[in-house]
Amino acid sequence: MQIMDDEEIGVEDTPREAEEIARRALVLSAVMSVAFGSPADQIISWLKTENLWKEITPNELDFLNNPSNERNKVRFSWKVEALVALLWSINKVRKLPKLTSQCDTGPLKKAIVWPPEPTAVFISSSKLRSEKEISKEYEKIYQAHWAVRDAGLNNKKTPTKLVPGVVYERHYGFNWIVGYGGQSWDDISTDT
Repeated sequence: MQIMDDEEIGVEDTPREAEEIARRALVLSAVMSVAFGSPADQIISWLKTENLWKEITPNELDFLNNPSNERNKVRFSWKVEALVALLWSINKVRKLPKLTSQCDTGPLKKAIVWPPEPTAVFISSSKLRSEKEISKEYEKIYQAHWAVRDAGLNNKKTPTKLVPGVVYERHYGFNWIVGYGGQSWDDISTDT
């Protein structure tokens, strides 16, 4: 039996454009803000006003409809690490924070537009970094994730310079940016 590779079955990596990444970053940050205590109804209203509602994923919609779910609050609060990758890729943050601790949210709060502010300038001013820059950072995160996975699979100690949750979420964000396997945001896999 021959196993077909992705190209043979029609699955391609299609890198995202700057506008799509900017819109995803805005939606993700808005949903995350609910995880940190913002009223869901106000966030929903802002997303609709800013024509971002159609970008909401099924998982995000479930959370916005039930924002008291503690497990989802934690899950969406960790997405700040994926948000870092998105904002970096469109030049909204200068450099990626290290993988040794959770990111400082201060620069992120300054880098993105928050409700009730309009989003048009944020979106139109987003410029995608070069393919070379993105590929370089993507390779770094892939290798870091492999080191974390290898440690887990082989009962080794996790590399001390890596925080597994940070590594996973950054890999998640980068896989979406590069269009890994044509997957939607809710379905991103972080294969290593």
